Amino acid sequence: MTARRLVYHPGVEEDLDPILVFYAERDAALPGRFRGRLQEQIERIVLFPESGAVLFEEYRRVLLKRFPTWRYGVNNDRIDVLAIVGVRRDPAWIEAAVAARVEE
Repeated sequence: MTARRLVYHPGVEEDLDPILVFYAERDAALPGRFRGRLQEQIERIVLFPESGAVLFEEYRRVLLKRFPTWRYGVNNDRIDVLAIVGVRRDPAWIEAAVAARVEE
């Protein structure tokens, strides 16, 4: 089995900036912990792309322990990381934001 390419939507970096600032303001160690958890999940979905819970249509989500969730889509040849958003966001907003990024 060939590993799927991991592709980040350009908006993911915009999602990360305020999250990292938020955590840094609370505790200087939190941004590093967040990035570590994120890397763990990236490695997991590369190995097991269908392991995330289905959010809607073919889009999945992964929850990070103590941190926001992120959304991704799985295609035949790639995994698209579409957004990193807090779990407290309105689900309708999340679906609309992900759908908008897919259409870009």
